[in-house]
Amino acid sequence: MNHEAAYRILPAAGHRGAAIQAFVLAMMRDLYPPGSYHENPHDLACFEEVYIQPADAGFWIAEDADGRIVGTAAVRSYDRRFPEVEHAIGSGPVCEIVKCYIHPDCRRRGIGSRLYREAERFARAAGYKESYLHTSLYLPGGYPFWQSQAYIERHWESEQIVHMSKRWGGESGLCYRG
Repeated sequence: MNHEAAYRILPAAGHRGAAIQAFVLAMMRDLYPPGSYHENPHDLACFEEVYIQPADAGFWIAEDADGRIVGTAAVRSYDRRFPEVEHAIGSGPVCEIVKCYIHPDCRRRGIGSRLYREAERFARAAGYKESYLHTSLYLPGGYPFWQSQAYIERHWESEQIVHMSKRWGGESGLCYRG
């Protein structure tokens, strides 16, 4: 079966904000233990203001032939809210990769890779020099996926959460376990 024909990648439109929020929150409920995530994240509550209106932010969805959202990925400016990784992240423009989720029935089909390629292409064109993210070992395949995309460990916040970054052009780096 040609999995690529089974879905398509699209930039998110503001009118899909509620459907995107429902998808992302359902994924978070399924993946994370209760209390480990915010149930009404600001970025989803203010979807258009965070992802649609700014020129340096973007959100992509993967949808199946019926228009059902099966995956998401987003880029926004990194707000440097984690001081423990500042020593490892460059001083230039840094984006954050967020809201990367694939429906369990659609994993291992290349959807995450395609969503990420769109996000990275956008981030580079928007002038970012580095990409930051944090991932959790609660996410099936998340950590190895980001390693396969050349992200480097920067700081282990806990046994479950790792902060990572990638400078365009690649780099070797150090991991700081905290």
